[in-house]
Amino acid sequence: MTRVAACQISLDIENPAENISRANQGISQAISQGAQIIVLPELVNSGYAFTSVSEVQERSTTLDGELIAAWKEIAHKNDVVIVAGLALSVDSRLYNASVIIDKTGLLGWYAKVHLFGEEHQFFKTGDKPPLVVNTAHGRIATMVCYDVEFPEWVRLAMLDRAALLAVPTNWPNLGQLIHGTPMEAVRVQAAASVNKMVAVAADRSGAERGHSWVSSSVITDFEGNISAIADRDSEDVVQILVADVELPTDTSITPKNDVRKDRKPDLYNGILKY
Repeated sequence: MTRVAACQISLDIENPAENISRANQGISQAISQGAQIIVLPELVNSGYAFTSVSEVQERSTTLDGELIAAWKEIAHKNDVVIVAGLALSVDSRLYNASVIIDKTGLLGWYAKVHLFGEEHQFFKTGDKPPLVVNTAHGRIATMVCYDVEFPEWVRLAMLDRAALLAVPTNWPNLGQLIHGTPMEAVRVQAAASVNKMVAVAADRSGAERGHSWVSSSVITDFEGNISAIADRDSEDVVQILVADVELPTDTSITPKNDVRKDRKPDLYNGILKY
């Protein structure tokens, strides 16, 4: 079994230093609870409700910056994997990104492809598939928030043999519930179930410039069952979800069925016409 954690953090675009402090607090608490893989929210270094590109630039980090360097040191010292959503500046371009770090250093970064709402005003659209990397625990994929609502995108991670999907999120509160569970968490369950992957989605809390959030971080097993889900009414600025999960080693769902091998890609060409 692998112990995973989703850190739900109250973020404030007006106080990026406090955002980073709370992110570090979340990592520390997750480590103290024995987490081996730790997932942080989308744009954890900045907050979300930007009013200008200059605000993004002021709050962004770089791949060789102090923040990632500090997390590399933490990951090395504690032998953990950290997945975090960041406002990231690469070659003078701004991305809504996710990074994966383990004890060996930065394993890679991913730029959000399916930008939501006004994000197009502030970020360059990513042009690479979901990042999938090898770790001591198995292959881990990452994408960001709205990306997970595109089944084709999640399927790419499964086809690249990901055993765990890590999703930093800032889900806007649209008030959509299915039998009391936020729609966004149900979508994560579906993504995990149909692709036989563990899923860890780290959401945020904290009102920000008139925006409110679902605040429903969730961890599922590879069948889509909820292993842990956030208390949406909690006033904690840092809420840690921890669960022990089995990372799958194959994509079989019955002795005679496999969601990879049973695919009929020759018949799927129609999806590319629209």
